[in-house]
Amino acid sequence: MVVFEALNALYGDCLLLRYKIGGQLSRIWIVDGGPRSGKVAGKPLSVWLDVLLPRLKEIDDEQPLAVALGMVSHVDDDHINGLERLTADLVAAQPLPGIVEFKRFWFNSFDAMLGPLPKAVAKPSAATPLAVAEVKAAFLADGNASTEAQAVLESIGQGIQLATNLQSLGLAGNSPVIGLVSAKPGQAAFSVDGASITVLGPLQSRLDKLRAKWVAALKNPTKSERTAALQSLFATDTDLDASIPNLSSIVVLVDVAGKSLLLTGDARGDDIVAAWKELSLPDSRRKLDVLKVPHHGSFANNPENFVRFFEATHYVFSANGKYDNPDAPVVEGYVSVHFERQITLHFTNNDIKWSKPYTMARGGKLVHSLQDLLTEMKTAYAGPWQYNFRDPGKHSIEIELPELST
Repeated sequence: MVVFEALNALYGDCLLLRYKIGGQLSRIWIVDGGPRSGKVAGKPLSVWLDVLLPRLKEIDDEQPLAVALGMVSHVDDDHINGLERLTADLVAAQPLPGIVEFKRFWFNSFDAMLGPLPKAVAKPSAATPLAVAEVKAAFLADGNASTEAQAVLESIGQGIQLATNLQSLGLAGNSPVIGLVSAKPGQAAFSVDGASITVLGPLQSRLDKLRAKWVAALKNPTKSERTAALQSLFATDTDLDASIPNLSSIVVLVDVAGKSLLLTGDARGDDIVAAWKELSLPDSRRKLDVLKVPHHGSFANNPENFVRFFEATHYVFSANGKYDNPDAPVVEGYVSVHFERQITLHFTNNDIKWSKPYTMARGGKLVHSLQDLLTEMKTAYAGPWQYNFRDPGKHSIEIELPELST
């Protein structure tokens, strides 16, 4: 049995993967940790304290809970916060056991991805984290920075702290990858406790391009020019996501116990398709059991070529309506392409209303909420497809992938 869980991470991601190999002890992965906090029904909610920690205790109240793999897909508060706090607690507990015990951890720090700052920008005596902090402070000083861009930049400091925590816990280095987790032609799949992991992102060629843009932005001669250039590197409100953090998301295809899962972080769908072709992966592997929809169902990360490229049985949307995610045309897009197959769309939250009404592509119905859209689509797209919401009384939505009978 393989069980995939999407926790109520508000507008972020917090995922669990559980499986057994040959009837032996269960393995568990923790992928991303959700944002700092938010509100549910007007009450504050901490993803770490109120969702992830209680769910881990429900799974096994004996501590420490053995975790085969921890992973943060990229530097962004709505993915990194919970695991930065968890690892900080583990450091504080040393030398005693903590809540969990990670066997390995994958995380591409901001510094490791982009390298040292160019000499024209960095102070000769300044450590890279300090230099990045100075650039962040200068960027945030600009009144034109978007709220989302500011949140992303704030998370850079969290990434520096997480990297420090991992170093203290002896978990640095991305074992067994050794170095950056990135997709390269000819790279073999990695074996992790009975699972096979094929890295699809970030493409090393994409990282090289992002690095060049980063250096060019910082070499602009004036503060206003640097700020404008940096702003563009963190923009997510374009037709296609161009944000450095999102485009550097770790994307993995996981094959375990006869099941396949595609975990996408906030990557851009066309990048994932490009990686698949660049790595010369076979078409037969494009049929998936679970696809975690990129960037919470954002229109900028789910282009049509990606929606059509993979055929999954389960599509998972982790979002709560912030930034209008999941975008209505994306939800309809997945259904319009796949409605004739037996698929299920899973949503971590159902009380999602969009800032503007959406006119459906088929039938022209005007809808204001996710529930309205799904209801209308059941008529417009008659077929065996289904949808499923997380029970509000539970911390997560669980997808059980039973073993095939022999």
